[in-house]
Amino acid sequence: MACEPQMDPGPLPTPAPGWGALPGVGPAWGQELHNGQVLTVLRTDNTCTPISFDLGAAEEQLQTWGVQVPADQYRSLAESALLEPQVRRYIIYNSRPMRLAFAVVFYVVVWANIYSTSQMFALGNHWVGVLLVTLAAVTLTLTLVLIFERHQRKANTNTDLRLAAANRALLRHRVLLGVTDSVEGCRSVIQLWFVYFDLENCVQFLSDHIQEMKTNQESLLRSRLSQLCVVMETGVSPVATETAEGPESLEEAPLLPSSPRPQERPLMQNELHQLVPEAEPEEMARQLLAVFGGYYIRLLVTSQLPPAVGTRHTDSPRTPCPCQLIEAHILGTGCCPFLAR
Repeated sequence: MACEPQMDPGPLPTPAPGWGALPGVGPAWGQELHNGQVLTVLRTDNTCTPISFDLGAAEEQLQTWGVQVPADQYRSLAESALLEPQVRRYIIYNSRPMRLAFAVVFYVVVWANIYSTSQMFALGNHWVGVLLVTLAAVTLTLTLVLIFERHQRKANTNTDLRLAAANRALLRHRVLLGVTDSVEGCRSVIQLWFVYFDLENCVQFLSDHIQEMKTNQESLLRSRLSQLCVVMETGVSPVATETAEGPESLEEAPLLPSSPRPQERPLMQNELHQLVPEAEPEEMARQLLAVFGGYYIRLLVTSQLPPAVGTRHTDSPRTPCPCQLIEAHILGTGCCPFLAR
């Protein structure tokens, strides 16, 4: 049975403080938009093949808010970033039910191993030994669950950072994309969020901050930016390989192969790609916002943003704006402290 993309028919996560109206609530034409306001959410079933987002419906929904964003400008960028088979599998395997199932299996295995080991020693009362084994297994399992939850608050190369190209194209339209996943029954659902955010003030702040760091903290800036890189696998041209072998080896090669050879796999090499290359401060600021825009939106819509003691460019006094998050957690120079959770 064919699977159709959906426009937010189901329940949404609890909104963070300071949000505007959620999708499904008809906006009034000309209504003022606020930074961090959710415009619409696209949902698609991750268990179907093939799948796609109904970006045409999203374009119509955005137009009702007065936001003109042609879907052609980001359609291929968003779909190629999120709907590749390996990315979809990653989303399923890293979903909350899968982590819960892994935690249960981990608890059973740890309990069985500790119990079998404890039988080698005399622990006195049998029930006391079982209780101690259970407490140890529960402690280790809770530690694993906390590690999972902490990992979920970090930028994810496989989902958040893959939206960088799409967010770069949408910056001038004051829209940011973010992706989350949920499970409904036995179905894995991918949600693509469209959130309004005027980032010009953030761009200006980050530009000034980067310029200041270049003047006074250049070594720290270079160290932080050097960590923002990904390994990309690229193909190697056969012509370049043959040229590197030298003319002697080419002259000695037979004109016709003596026997048919099986099709060879293409040569691949790994290259280190800098996410924020050295450039003018404003260009670097825009690239930082594009790269970490998806990360910010995911934390915003799932209420995982660390609450701040003050905000710059959002309406909520406890919700940090993107430049605050980047300044504190990416550049490591935050002057506005975050509250501990």
